[in-house]
Amino acid sequence: WLASQQAAPPRVGRVIADASHVWSPPLTVRHPLSAMMKVRTVWACALLLGVCAGQEAAWEDEDLWYTVRIAGQPVGSLHTTVSNEGGRYTSTEAMHVLVHRGDDLSEMQFQTDFTEWEEASTPASAPRAIETAYVQEFAKQEVKMLCKFIPGEIELTSHNGEQTHVTKAPLEETEWAARLQSRRQFKDGCLAGKDTIKYRTVRPELGPKVVDVISVRVGNETMEVDGVEMAVSVWDVAIAGVPVNMSEVYPDEGPYRCTRLAQMRMQMPFGDLRATLSNKEEAQAAAVKVEGQQLPELVYAMFVPLRVRIESVNEAYEVRMRVKLRDASQQTLDLPSAGYQSVVVEEEANGRVQQALVTVNLQAPLKATAEELADLAFTSPSAMVDSSDKVLINLAATVRKTLSKRAGKLEVAYALREFAYEHIETKDLTTAFASASEVARTKAGDCTEHAVLLAALLRTQDIPARVCHGLVYVERYADEIERDGTPLAVSPDSPLAEGEGEIKVRNCCFA
Repeated sequence: WLASQQAAPPRVGRVIADASHVWSPPLTVRHPLSAMMKVRTVWACALLLGVCAGQEAAWEDEDLWYTVRIAGQPVGSLHTTVSNEGGRYTSTEAMHVLVHRGDDLSEMQFQTDFTEWEEASTPASAPRAIETAYVQEFAKQEVKMLCKFIPGEIELTSHNGEQTHVTKAPLEETEWAARLQSRRQFKDGCLAGKDTIKYRTVRPELGPKVVDVISVRVGNETMEVDGVEMAVSVWDVAIAGVPVNMSEVYPDEGPYRCTRLAQMRMQMPFGDLRATLSNKEEAQAAAVKVEGQQLPELVYAMFVPLRVRIESVNEAYEVRMRVKLRDASQQTLDLPSAGYQSVVVEEEANGRVQQALVTVNLQAPLKATAEELADLAFTSPSAMVDSSDKVLINLAATVRKTLSKRAGKLEVAYALREFAYEHIETKDLTTAFASASEVARTKAGDCTEHAVLLAALLRTQDIPARVCHGLVYVERYADEIERDGTPLAVSPDSPLAEGEGEIKVRNCCFA
């Protein structure tokens, strides 16, 4: 399914002076991370960092194993490889982790592949990427996304269960680096003593779009890697559009200086996640469930208990929340003002937002700007909001037929919102991250599935729509519920199992 039949193009090199690295023709990817908390996108995000530049020597094959820990506790493995077959290089990252979502054990596997040609041959509008691929297995469901780079466009094939969908979108005409290209660029900048390295690339877990990546050197330290003490450099990594604090650690001496990832770090709400270079035996053992083992929990850990209960919240038209960071030392509070939500920054330190006042007013929605309304991204299909899918188009058309021919876009939008809510029959946390076309067929999901489905339905009607993140207020029981002495926040639709002190997550009404 992941194989590419594209023939190697003629090798006519082209050097881009600014970036001082060579660009070439097409590439492939397969990725393994995405999010445990529907930030799935999140872990996977951290794995495809790197860069490339200058005269290219043959890239050595790699076969590396990392032990994944959350809050210091082993929870799984990360396996990365680089292979070369006839000038086609494939970089693979595969993660396998065990965690709890609520009281349920979740086993998640993510894999990404990135395939590219070994040297430059085509202009930046058709870089050397051949294809990228993302495979996700979660709650006994498998999701695949294959992205092929064709002259002038991108062909995206998504597969969920027995359903396969193919869509096409224009290829962004901008200069960007393939996987090994980006690793090379990072290596050259690091060896040259640069403290800030920037590049543009495509990350499979984020869909077929070009994103900016910035790596900033924040210091040096000594750490033990697979039983060996070594000097390392630490880099903070920012990926455009990914609200996660992430760092990468590289050897600062020896043959793999600035080249081989020694550790990846991510600051998550449920605890720091670290993938540390180890060995196959140790890494695989961490991904095996041990009876009685207490694994990190990823849902309740996201709850933020309020000091004061909001009275009659379902009858209110305006709610104000003062939001602070748990750890203000290295994070920034980045919440958007959009829709019914407006955000006012109250405290800043070292350029990072520490506290904000969030107001949700159902009677005063913010209007879209002229720039936003003109942005084709909000009416065009994307990897997750794949509004060109025939099933989505037919569903939206069915809803449209129930309305007057004179119905305006606002009335159509309200009707589609109601339909999206009713269409998803199974409302729970078992779906990891599905595209709109997949949700249209499976009729299952939680908040993210409702969001991508509605956005896609709106786009089929040429109504600008986007998916965003926000805060949701959930009522809890008046009595304090504890497990092992730890207070737990509980929603009304997650009652205690009779005779137990455990919490069972049941169907919730996500909107």
